[in-house]
This record gives sequence, C-alpha cells and structure tokens, in this order.
Amino acid sequence: MRQIGVESLNLARKILSPMHVARSISRRFKRLRSKYANIGPYRIHFPAKHEILEYKKTYHLYDTALAKIAGVLKEKYPDLHAIDIGANIGDTAALIRESAEIPVLCIEGDPLVLLYLRENAINLGGGIEIEPSFVGQDGMPVDLDSASNLGFNASLVAGRDKQGAVKLRPLSTILAAHSRFRRSKLLKTDTEGFDFDILRLSKGFIQEVKPVIFFEYGPHFRPNEPLAGLDTIKLLISIGYSDFIYYDNFGNFLLHVEAKQENILADLDAYLASNRRHGVAVHYFDICALHREDADTFPKIKAQTQR
Repeated sequence: MRQIGVESLNLARKILSPMHVARSISRRFKRLRSKYANIGPYRIHFPAKHEILEYKKTYHLYDTALAKIAGVLKEKYPDLHAIDIGANIGDTAALIRESAEIPVLCIEGDPLVLLYLRENAINLGGGIEIEPSFVGQDGMPVDLDSASNLGFNASLVAGRDKQGAVKLRPLSTILAAHSRFRRSKLLKTDTEGFDFDILRLSKGFIQEVKPVIFFEYGPHFRPNEPLAGLDTIKLLISIGYSDFIYYDNFGNFLLHVEAKQENILADLDAYLASNRRHGVAVHYFDICALHREDADTFPKIKAQTQR
C-alpha cells in the first residue's frame, strides 16, 4: 500500500488530447519536489513525500520480504525473471534486484508515476522492461476523469467509460509483447485493491507457469465483494498452491498456513475485517503464495524473512 504523497492531479478535467495530457503531466512532474534514496545498490528518485521512506524509519522490516524471497528463488531458478504489477516508481523492482540482477517486467499505467519509473529504470540497469498499461479485462476502456488516484499506486483504475482514452490489458496480452517474461517464476502485484481481480484474470498464466506470487491482501477495498480475498485464495488452492506465508503490513513475518488449514485462512480474513470495524492495528497482509512445486523453498524463505 505504497502511496505517493503528492497532490491529486485531476487531469481529466483538462484532457483535450493525449498530447495535452502528456504536457500537463510533464509540467507537474517538473514542479514536484523530490529526493533520492538507496534501495540496495540502487539510487531511486522519490517524490518528496513518498511515504515508504517514512515507514522504513519506524518499521525496519517494511517492504523487505520481497527482496529476500527473490534471493531464495534466484538460488533455485538461476534464470529467474519477475513480473511487477503496480510497479510504481520502480522501488519494488529495486527490491527484487537487491541481491542479483534479475530481469523485471514493470507494469504501471499511472502517467505521473511512469515518469519516475522511466528515470529509475535507467539506474536499475539492464534487464528492466516497462509496460505502460493498467491491468484488467481486455479492451475495457478507462475514463481518466473518474480516476481519482492518479499519482498514487493504482494499476487497475476503477473509473471506466466507453469513451475512455486508456484501455486495460490483461496479463496474457502484455506478455505477448514481452515474450521473455512468459515463464516468470516470480509474480508481484500491489494495486490498491485490484489484486484479487488481477490474479483471477491471470489464472491461465498462473496455472501454466506456477509462479511464486507476492500480493497485497486487503479485502476492505472490496466492501461489495466481502469474500473476494478468500475466493482468490481458494482459486489458488484449486490450481495447486499449497503454502501461504503471511506478513503484516509492517513487514513482520506472521505465520505460515497450509492449504488444508482453511479455518486459519478464514480466521485471518476475519481478523482484518475486525480491524476495519473496531480500530485498525494491521491494515492488510502481504502474502507469499507457493505452488506445491516450490513448497521446498518455504524453510529458507522463513529463515530469511522471520526476525
């Protein structure tokens, strides 16, 4: 849930043409105060109020698990490739590459965020590809006038309109244009509430490739679909995912749940719901889902991420 703390752009009210959009975003980008910070060996350009830097000062394990997981997978799969849906400014790609130069496909459709991502991709070095798209149902248009989160971490926009200037693209279509990532064994998604949609729409890829999946679990984003989280977990179980490693939103290892322990999966979902109703302590979980073919990596992932 990494949001860029910048002013809401409200670009759609000014949209006259794609060129006008590009110019408006460029002007705002130049006016934004910013700063640089290191993630592993990489120097990353952040908007001045990017909250991840503040979180890390207080919560030392925040946003660290993914780097360790990637390192473990690199040992098992020397040719490891990764897909980063909701790539934001490239900070998670930097995490994935913290221990090795793992090729990463960064998928991000937010026009403001893309400006940072393109710059940071240069510092990340070879092996980075960028797909400037929102992920969703094929051909579904997006009306930027309804997208209130431009400049935030949103890779599937809720605002849709037949006249929308931006089209959603499913993962399968995106991978057709980035063929070297078709067998990626690490899939990360963090899209502010649309992760369940993305995973369900990407069932074909997941079933075929069986990647390790690192995703944000926040059912509160879907008040009209209260079982979206559990239904997504059940879908993964149905196609062979056997182990689920939970981290709280501060980056702490919480527990390991096997697919057969459905009561614990349901209890964790209910715990988040209770938080939302009665006072938030933990906002969401990050889950690392392992297919049974990669269950052997769990002991090392636990050892690397449990502190």
